[in-house]
Amino acid sequence: MKFGFLKHSLVDYPGEVCAVVFIPGCNFHCSYCHNQNLEADVEHNGWTSEQILSYLRDARRLLTGVCISGGEPTLQEDLLSQLIEHFKALNLKIKLDTNGSRSEVLKSVAPEVDYVAMDLKTSPKRYLKLAHPNEASSLLTNLNASVELLLQRPPETYEFRTTLSPFWADENALHDIGRMLKEESRWYLQRCRGEAEPRNAFERLKEEHRLQRAVDIAKGYSKYVDLRR
Repeated sequence: MKFGFLKHSLVDYPGEVCAVVFIPGCNFHCSYCHNQNLEADVEHNGWTSEQILSYLRDARRLLTGVCISGGEPTLQEDLLSQLIEHFKALNLKIKLDTNGSRSEVLKSVAPEVDYVAMDLKTSPKRYLKLAHPNEASSLLTNLNASVELLLQRPPETYEFRTTLSPFWADENALHDIGRMLKEESRWYLQRCRGEAEPRNAFERLKEEHRLQRAVDIAKGYSKYVDLRR
């Protein structure tokens, strides 16, 4: 199997210089997703696990961690566990990105990773519109279980992320998400790219106001809110 691979990043793992491994395949279809073409890219430009491990062995003096992202990594439990084992053997800190839809897998691997970032995309009641139909029966149960699992971790070892899509993360959705969190939870808001981009100065000003309003709402639920540009 091939993976997407970024040799080094200063933004994907807070406080660490990391490599990023992208596992193809996702069970959501978010319109703003930056990784929609991941599988096609991996097919042509992907790295094998052997190539990744060889690079990481040589680069350990430069790197302090590895971020496992996707796609959705928890869709492939055995593969995810193997990668975690290999990276731990290199004494690299491990961050896992997840959408929280596979809570049992997350529960299984969470003790082995140093940091977990979970996306909270919209109000729980609207999630079914983002996911494939076969997710319907268990999706909300899994999402709630994943949130509760992270809330049991030390606050410095996890974060929640919300992409500020004007369609999915409007003010009502932000309030619904905020009610799921603890005051000490880290909640990062991300500018949405790929949907309706501002076209002129007036629209850019309006967008900045919307982003600031989102930050103000989030701060009503968490002491640790930041807007990632």
